[in-house]
Amino acid sequence: MRALLDTNIVIHRENTRVTNSSIGQLFYWLDTLHYEKVIHPFTVSELRKYSSQTMQELYDAKLSAYKVMHTTSSPTDDFLKQLEELPKSENDNIDNQLLFEVYRNRVDVLITEDRKMIAKAIRIGIRDRVFTINGFITRAVEDNPALLEYKALSVKKEFFGDIDLEDSFFNTFREAYPNFDCWFNGKCDEEAYVCRSDQGCILGFLYLKTEGIEENYSDITPALSPAKRLKVGTFKVDATGFRLGERFIKIIFDNAIQRKVDEIYVTLFLNRPELRALKATLERWGFTEHGVKHHDSEDEIVLVKKLGVYSQDRSVLENFPNLCSKSQKWIMPIFPKYHTSLFPDAALYREKGIDLIGELPHRYALQKVYISWSIARGAKSGDLVLFYRTGDTSPKKYSSVITSVGVIDEIVYNFSDKDDFMRQCKNRSVFTEEDLIRFWQEHKANLQIIKFVYVKELEKKITLGFLWDNDIVDAPNGPRPFSAISDEQFETIIEESHTELYL
Repeated sequence: MRALLDTNIVIHRENTRVTNSSIGQLFYWLDTLHYEKVIHPFTVSELRKYSSQTMQELYDAKLSAYKVMHTTSSPTDDFLKQLEELPKSENDNIDNQLLFEVYRNRVDVLITEDRKMIAKAIRIGIRDRVFTINGFITRAVEDNPALLEYKALSVKKEFFGDIDLEDSFFNTFREAYPNFDCWFNGKCDEEAYVCRSDQGCILGFLYLKTEGIEENYSDITPALSPAKRLKVGTFKVDATGFRLGERFIKIIFDNAIQRKVDEIYVTLFLNRPELRALKATLERWGFTEHGVKHHDSEDEIVLVKKLGVYSQDRSVLENFPNLCSKSQKWIMPIFPKYHTSLFPDAALYREKGIDLIGELPHRYALQKVYISWSIARGAKSGDLVLFYRTGDTSPKKYSSVITSVGVIDEIVYNFSDKDDFMRQCKNRSVFTEEDLIRFWQEHKANLQIIKFVYVKELEKKITLGFLWDNDIVDAPNGPRPFSAISDEQFETIIEESHTELYL
């Protein structure tokens, strides 16, 4: 297989300083999956334009690691017509040339950090073969989980003073903030959330700070109004192929709820591709651009998310963790062997010693997938679901418990074929490929995929006995898939569980 690398990928790889810390993972997967690394003659020409003699010598020494295409194919009029615009610059000509190589199947994939090229790929129908760095890594992990170079990731609180500040993970922060080391050392007795691989390498870092109504925002335009806020002070996640970004976003939302804040905000420079990708991720989860934070050299954008307000004009993801109190409520049973893997945060006490994270991406995902073949079709986006772990010991009235709450993002059914069904489940489902194939063979007429967002674990698990005693479920039975409950019954369960939701 052949992977065509855009000029920006080669620059990331061969620069004397790290400009994208995920580049190593990209080349790990290209090598592991035996991709031939191909560059276009245009890329060679672009690199020759650099005036620095040092950089020219560096590129001359390292370009031999890539296969330069001996022949090229010029975009046809029909191809350019699909783009709905004529090239406006030399860069447009180069972009179209690279995309045409993919379009004509002369290479298998194109990897680029150019968002305009991604938009063009969507327009001409080759988006599934044009990747960003993070996108390619994610697809590689989805398709080849057994080839991961690390088998376990965990997110834990650590004191700043116990973290190696010299780790290369922090180099990008030093470049952006001249006083970063001094600031970091001053936080020595404060805690941050840190994700490490099983080799101890830092892959993610998150620092949160609560700010009161007296906080001074004079360096932000327009100034933020007085409110209790959670500031996302330092946030970075390297590409791993896992849904680590979502894992950290869940931590942000959990802290916002626990600290009872009115808003969350984050400030970002947009001078690197991974920061622009982080901005896109935050916007997907409802952060909106408020203004700018001023610095001597370059300004940061300010993104804000309001809490405690649900908007019918926004999607489930954009509202989250805000929930709609007027939505329908359901109970969904799930077998123990699937429950703990899908909801590692809601493991029962006796399961706490089990490795609940490991190498399975769905365990990190905030947005998850569950499969049902119930004939019920009444649930819809925005509905709330209580997940009920069926009992595995007797008496079942005590071992069968409601553990978690989620909100439905989307329900999908009427699949065109097995591949369509499998594709919808990819990387967010607790079920193995063998499970999914069996479900398709045995239940395809009624299969439905429930895409939902995991809200939180209940503070206190609610037993089947409690459901019987409060006439929520008829004894001696347990709830069936998509068992509807009233608002009052839902409130009874949430109140008994001592759990706080943003309803």
